[in-house]
Amino acid sequence: MTQSSFYDAYLEAYSPDRFMRFYGSLEEELFLRANPSRPIPFSHVPIVLDPAFEALFVRTISLLWRTLGNRVYQELSAESIPAPLRPPSSDAAPKIPFDPDQNIGCIDLHLDHGALRMIEFMVLPPGCVGVYPGMLEHYDAYLRALLPERKAFCFHQEWNREACEEVMVSQILGEGEVERVAIVDWQPKSQVTYGEFCYTLDMLKRRRDVEGVIADPREIDTRDGRVLAKGLPVDRILNRVTLLDWTAHHRAFEPYTRLLWESPEVFAYHPYLWYLGDKVSLTLLSDPSTLGKMGLPPADAEEMLGLVPRTQPLLSFCSEGSSTVDASRLLELYGGPTKIVLKPLSSHGSKGIILGPVDTPTVNDFEEALQRIDPSEYAAMEYVSIPEIQVPRGGGERELWHYDLRIFVLNGHYVFPGGRVYYGDYTNQVPCRGFAPLFFA
Repeated sequence: MTQSSFYDAYLEAYSPDRFMRFYGSLEEELFLRANPSRPIPFSHVPIVLDPAFEALFVRTISLLWRTLGNRVYQELSAESIPAPLRPPSSDAAPKIPFDPDQNIGCIDLHLDHGALRMIEFMVLPPGCVGVYPGMLEHYDAYLRALLPERKAFCFHQEWNREACEEVMVSQILGEGEVERVAIVDWQPKSQVTYGEFCYTLDMLKRRRDVEGVIADPREIDTRDGRVLAKGLPVDRILNRVTLLDWTAHHRAFEPYTRLLWESPEVFAYHPYLWYLGDKVSLTLLSDPSTLGKMGLPPADAEEMLGLVPRTQPLLSFCSEGSSTVDASRLLELYGGPTKIVLKPLSSHGSKGIILGPVDTPTVNDFEEALQRIDPSEYAAMEYVSIPEIQVPRGGGERELWHYDLRIFVLNGHYVFPGGRVYYGDYTNQVPCRGFAPLFFA
């Protein structure tokens, strides 16, 4: 069965009522509505790719994870750690504790005429990764019932929900005896990922009989050598405070920030790992001179330049000592305003202001946008076309939405794919979006 025939068959068999019954059957198990105002949205259509893409996913993970282990790259990444998050007694840049064999990560990709282009990546657990294996398992059963003659797969090789969740639990708990885990995020009950936090704690209880608590970083303190969350002693912290929130509010939760250098072992994943996979990382990995300093094999460097769209700090287009961007030089390099996306360096899409071709279609629009933003906080990225997907709407109509690809990494290995299906141009800035499973067929 080809990719197009599988997806066409799904669209023909799709029923809104049937899908909502399917989604409703998972609400309690996966805590989809733990946050009543922001339930975890599942896409009512899957992403379907030719099986040949799986080999490309494996190759992409291998390339990127080899690069993440490069000493020069890690040192350059550590330079981005802001002063408030550095140990106060040291002038040297902190080291980023990256272990390629002990991590959970994610690569965000677009398909550009069949080629993979990496527009973002994380070397930390991304949003809703905890519920993805369960979603894939159930979505697989849903598709089998809907299309009983289909042949498709989602997990890589021998991976499945059970194996993925065991890795996640083991990494959160680490070594030694753990009685209680805290999941910490800024205003956690306001997050769309709050349901995932609840599911993760349920998973820890079911699989290891470990208690847990969800807390705001302002509810973290220390007493007599113990870390407390909401007054309860905890042995491990699964940090979900984003880079943006941490730097913006670090004074509000000073005891939590102090844990970075006084008790780093308490974190399941050290927050400095943000800086191996932030927007600054894309400016490093798309720069030939930086790749040369890293001493990458020529084949790896060439492949990386093809994978990462051209991304440069806006400050690099300012004269020394000036905060005014030379718009003409920027436009000449990228080829015009519709070929540039301006992205915030220190935030993810749902909280940063992203400006792309839809926002700045003319030179005048683009120049006005440059005047409204701080160039020290933004990068210019080459615009990569967003792939489209047909989505069924009311009355049997279909309309074109967009999708991106997410490939998930456990312990340095590609294990399962996913994505987002959304209406608009930026994944997190529109109300119509959903976490999507990705199947190969």
